[in-house]
Amino acid sequence: MLRTTSLAVGDAEDYASVPVEDPPPRPGSRSDGRGRLLHSSAIVVLVVGLAITAALSLGARSVHDNNEDRLLNQRTREVAAVVAAALPNIQTPLGSAAVLASATTGRQTAAAFRSLMEPLATAPTRRPFVSASLWPAQSAAPRPLVVVGEQPELAAEPPAQIARVLSRALEKKSLTLYNLFAASDRRLGYAFAGAAPNPRYVVYAEASLPKDRRAAVDTNSAFADLGYALYLGAAPDESQLLASSTGGALLHGRRASVTVPFGDTQLLVVMTPYKQLGGSLLARLPRTLAALGLLLTAAAVWMIERLTRRRRQAEALAEENGRLYANQRSVAQTLQHSLLADVLPEVAGLEIAARYIAGVEGIDIGGDWYDVMPLDDSRVLVVVGDVSGRGLHAATMMASLRYSMRAYAAQRSGPAEILRGLSNLVSVRRDGHFATVLCALIDVAGRSITCANAGHPEPLIVDGHDARFIETTIGVPIGVRPNAHYDEVTTTLPRRATLFMYTDGLVERRGEALDVGLQRLADAAITNQSSLDEVLSAMVARTIPNGSDDDAALIGVRWQS
Repeated sequence: MLRTTSLAVGDAEDYASVPVEDPPPRPGSRSDGRGRLLHSSAIVVLVVGLAITAALSLGARSVHDNNEDRLLNQRTREVAAVVAAALPNIQTPLGSAAVLASATTGRQTAAAFRSLMEPLATAPTRRPFVSASLWPAQSAAPRPLVVVGEQPELAAEPPAQIARVLSRALEKKSLTLYNLFAASDRRLGYAFAGAAPNPRYVVYAEASLPKDRRAAVDTNSAFADLGYALYLGAAPDESQLLASSTGGALLHGRRASVTVPFGDTQLLVVMTPYKQLGGSLLARLPRTLAALGLLLTAAAVWMIERLTRRRRQAEALAEENGRLYANQRSVAQTLQHSLLADVLPEVAGLEIAARYIAGVEGIDIGGDWYDVMPLDDSRVLVVVGDVSGRGLHAATMMASLRYSMRAYAAQRSGPAEILRGLSNLVSVRRDGHFATVLCALIDVAGRSITCANAGHPEPLIVDGHDARFIETTIGVPIGVRPNAHYDEVTTTLPRRATLFMYTDGLVERRGEALDVGLQRLADAAITNQSSLDEVLSAMVARTIPNGSDDDAALIGVRWQS
């Protein structure tokens, strides 16, 4: 800490009152002191006080500016992380649609594409796209083969421009953005052909943008005290403005910016604070210190100490806000839950419930997931998986696997075929991750399950007061070996039996044998709770009462008769 020592006002008065022996003045001379305004000691104190006041005022201004810049840069990086986390939500569905289109032919292609994209382009709330379409990769006069939602604005462009957009998507092999800001309905287009060689189709989707280029931030948002502008590209070109809190560029005030890679281009995020991020006291202090002057030198020193405490309080509040932000994991959990099923489907004859428990450490999102996919009136596909590692890449792979499984399930593939198809999509050498997956096909009327297992913990069956694990043929995890072979095991269940599928975060402990955790889970599954939802809550409370370092997923299926 920088400490400043100065002479107090009372000391100055004492010095001024000390008698000083001067040579006896000559009678009538002006050196007898009657014409002097200040003595030399008072002048020294005045000069020193003015210098200290000026130094404190300039120093306070510098501290304020540095503190505001640091806090604004920190908040801007947080916003950039949120923007970057949105890319998988856009690219993953388009990639899954491209894989599905390549894997089907004829009318199956259109039907499968509609089945996959209709929830994303026609849902009444929270839909990412207003239009999704499938285009031929090579065509002299390209037109959409299938359109879901509204007509794409791209279709109204000249054929040469359409061809350029599709060609760029084929060349880039990544998400390609197309600017439709000048259209009557402002939109941003996304084109994706996939990484497979010689793709036959290009998947294209359009997202609606605010017509007045203004998008307000919710008052309860973590960024409600910031104004923002989002540009397409790395330069603040107003013609490339996606949206802002003002409807135009941020022209005044303190600003911070950061570029975020987004598909084949970049997004520029520019932020400005609506108020002082470090508090109003720090902003007013330089003017206050400048007005105090010599007589308030001691008060200025006291204010500097108060400023230091206030600055520490502001930093402590910023750190506390960071811890709360990490604990709540606003971005991570929002993204995590957006990749999981919001509402489990209702299946006649079954009671289904699920739990997802986030790890207690860090803010990185995990790769655990579950999914329930009704295939027809009597068959349901239930899946639990766990991608190795954590972070955005793991979550991206998890989303890719989940959507791919839905695509394979739509083709009525069995559990073993689904796992074999997934083994060709992921490579631990290329992607740095692998995944364990348990895929169970449930025959509701026949009370049987057919399981295929890719390195995942075996399912648990509970019948009354008897709990046992179903033996499955465990194959290699997804991503370890391409074209991996998986065997299916069919088991018939007793009436009113309950099936539990889970990830290893529920049973594994450091320094503890796995069998101990499995037995703890089996004991926890035998409970007097009536509803399946209460049973899952009791199992979580008994297996991880203090939370776990790893994420955990648990899903239960109970036959009602």
